[in-house]
Amino acid sequence: MLLRIIRDLTSEEVEDRINRFEREFSMDFERFEELFFEQKLDAKFVGAYFEWAELVDTYKGYIEGGQLDYTVEEVKDFQPEQVALLTPRRVELLFQIAALRVESINDLAQKVRRNVKNVYGDLQVLSKFGFVKLNKRRGRAFVPETLLKELTFLIR
Repeated sequence: MLLRIIRDLTSEEVEDRINRFEREFSMDFERFEELFFEQKLDAKFVGAYFEWAELVDTYKGYIEGGQLDYTVEEVKDFQPEQVALLTPRRVELLFQIAALRVESINDLAQKVRRNVKNVYGDLQVLSKFGFVKLNKRRGRAFVPETLLKELTFLIR
């Protein structure tokens, strides 16, 4: 089953995409931009230039101000066993994380009236899909944050 996913990237994912561009073109962005503006690159690299520029700009903003705002749209082919992991309770958790202000996994579990261990397990599954991020704060507390903006099941 195909899933259309609109989500925010984590800082690690943005950094990884920048590094992939550097490996692919064997240069840093500044050199690539210089060649691009000198028109020494083919027109086929226009898309790569704009994506790479946006990634670099987003990452610099994150480093300077601590805010990261980079959204991607992906269409992924989920196997039936992966779709089965998107249980109604896990989907409800995604909704609740987006709707509620929570300070920790314990706080989330209390607000949704579920067992902390079960909520944590569900968050681990959602994290593996890239739908949530667990930010470490205040010692051992993890604060769940949704990265997902939209999830659409495509039936074809």
